[in-house]
Amino acid sequence: MTIFRLATINVHSFRKPSPTISNNISELISILEPLKLDLIVVQEIQNNDKWKEFYQRLSLPFSVQGPPNRTFGNGIASRYLLNSNFIQQASFFCNGGVRSILRCCLDGIENLTFAVTHLDHIDEDDRLKQIKEFNPCQQNIDILMGDMNALTREDYTDDYYRDMVVENRGKSYWEKPRFDLTQLITHEWNYQDAFKQINPTLKDKQAVTCRFGTRIDYIYVHPRVNDHWILTECSIIDTKGATDHNAVFAEFKQISK
Repeated sequence: MTIFRLATINVHSFRKPSPTISNNISELISILEPLKLDLIVVQEIQNNDKWKEFYQRLSLPFSVQGPPNRTFGNGIASRYLLNSNFIQQASFFCNGGVRSILRCCLDGIENLTFAVTHLDHIDEDDRLKQIKEFNPCQQNIDILMGDMNALTREDYTDDYYRDMVVENRGKSYWEKPRFDLTQLITHEWNYQDAFKQINPTLKDKQAVTCRFGTRIDYIYVHPRVNDHWILTECSIIDTKGATDHNAVFAEFKQISK
């Protein structure tokens, strides 16, 4: 294997957003199948037949899901055997519910640990508590993915930030924009934001991953991954309303050891 492709997506419990609330699996498959993924991480799933149908139709036979019986479950499905699987659940409850991180390694991919999480959607302070408790850097997670529900200031021009981010949040009585979490991951823990690394000039609508006009879904790469694999592509995949998030796709190529 010299090329490895992966993606992260919030599948909204495999239901299209209101008003239809219909099954979205076939639509998601039609969008994701051409990417020829080796691994996908998902958020907002439960351990049921929908999850099984989804990863089987993507020809990704190996999977893990957790925590069980939680609304905000995470999943990983892979073309290669999963090992060293571990689910860590936050030790505290917040208004946005209990969150978790799911990590694993893959047979055939040496010395790489993958993880997916879905952080609180209400409060940045709770997101910070969650990610600090999961501590992906200390856990030697090389590729961290998922719905972080967090913003990056560099994604927006001043006009877009004022009109689409600050103003819309004010109208909806949401928390004011903050960037503490993404700065912690990139500035203190030294993870690289894969999308910004490949697309440093894309902003505003070109960087949107959720229906509210912001980027909150990420693939983060720790510099260790560059020992044997280099990031060659990262893009946002339009899910055409099948779910309330766009997917984030990345491709890595192996370099000589």
